[in-house]
Amino acid sequence: MRPTRYEFLIVGLLTLFWGTVGLNRFGIGMIFPVIVPEFQLAGWQMGFLISGTSVTWAIASWIGGYLSDRHGRRRVLLPAVGFVGLMTGAMGLAQGFLSMFLVRDLLGIGDGVGWSVGQATINEESAPHRRGINQAIFTLGYTLIGVGLGAYIITRMTNWLGWRAVFPLIGLVTLLIFAALSLVMREPPSRREATADWRSALGLLRNPSLVFITVAGCAVLSWLQICVGFNVLYLTKIRGFDLVDAGLVASGWGFAGAAGQILVPLASDHFGRRPVVFVSALASAAALALYLAGGYGFWPIFALMMICGFCGFGLLPVVLATCVSETVSDEIRGAALGMTNFFGVIIGTTLMPLVGGVLVDLVSLTATLGIAVVAQLVVAASMLMIKETAPRIVASGEWRIASSE
Repeated sequence: MRPTRYEFLIVGLLTLFWGTVGLNRFGIGMIFPVIVPEFQLAGWQMGFLISGTSVTWAIASWIGGYLSDRHGRRRVLLPAVGFVGLMTGAMGLAQGFLSMFLVRDLLGIGDGVGWSVGQATINEESAPHRRGINQAIFTLGYTLIGVGLGAYIITRMTNWLGWRAVFPLIGLVTLLIFAALSLVMREPPSRREATADWRSALGLLRNPSLVFITVAGCAVLSWLQICVGFNVLYLTKIRGFDLVDAGLVASGWGFAGAAGQILVPLASDHFGRRPVVFVSALASAAALALYLAGGYGFWPIFALMMICGFCGFGLLPVVLATCVSETVSDEIRGAALGMTNFFGVIIGTTLMPLVGGVLVDLVSLTATLGIAVVAQLVVAASMLMIKETAPRIVASGEWRIASSE
């Protein structure tokens, strides 16, 4: 068992890295009001740029998780972090739709490996009683840094320096984190002698609970990516906000989400994964539906998006990491995290933004954001179909009693 200091250090560095992933993913939506006229983008092209990292992310997440089960976390993760830094910087060099799309496709390789291998590393380096909260903190990096701070920083840096200067600076920060991880990170002890069978990884698809967790993951990532990609554009084009005010709303959404990513998992530890995710998903859907339905001013919009973000982001670590980790055995954990993320990314962050982009062209931005409302309802329904995995609830047998009533 490594010292607690090392556990906190590796969680901290990986959380910072995941925050830079949030910046490169979320940042494209933040600069749409600038690059849409510059690149003369249609709605379907915006959808492709949002999902531009997603196919490669999905494939890399599954393969990277499997390879790290066989060959070690450090050997797979570190090259991915360095590659993310380089490709993030390259976004600032894009000259049009095609070059931006290609760069973001390459970027997805590193981002995808970072999710499955990063979460597996944290699970194995954490003390058992801190695993859930440490996995939540890792996911929190995306929300707090990528969305909360990112919405504030990227919109202002774009106004001050131009969007082309933003991404090289984010890439530089990512490379500094890569250097720190290279000096600090060691192979988790439990992985040194571990081997993984690819047949076991594919056999994950036969686990009913894991299938419904995957459906919930697809839906929650649909909610996330639709809001990330189209909400700022909705606020500027439909509600008439300027870019800075739209960024403030998005920032409030992200900061509230950061709080939710700590408090919702903690609530799920105490009350169970199923009921907490069910209630949070319904609350997020209701807040977003009200946000789209009324002609509110700034502060009601801000408040509704904070509720939507708190409840919606709070689901991410529970659905995408904790439930998965608690459902499978240690030797296939990396592959399981990669497999569920593969389908979530293909459907949630690849297909749904494309559908959303087409809806922008054919219907409206409001209809596109309506996808996110439906997605949260799917999360709620899916969680009713899984087995409870929260250790306290499973040990007490409460979920069995609730399921039989």
